Amino acid sequence: MANMNVRKSIQNKIESLAKEIETLQAELKRWEKIAADYEINSESIDLILSIQLPEKPEPKTKKVKS
Repeated sequence: MANMNVRKSIQNKIESLAKEIETLQAELKRWEKIAADYEINSESIDLILSIQLPEKPEPKTKKVKS
């Protein structure tokens, strides 16, 4: 009985890892496409991002008490 539980546990882990690998491969392809698109259109993408992302505010200076 314990032997079947071990086999089932191993099989479940293999199936889980296979699904995770499939998901990661799809994500890798997505990011490779993003990287390729960026290489082709980096100036346009940078311009779009600069418009969409707010600039960081200047750091506030601390008031010094005298």
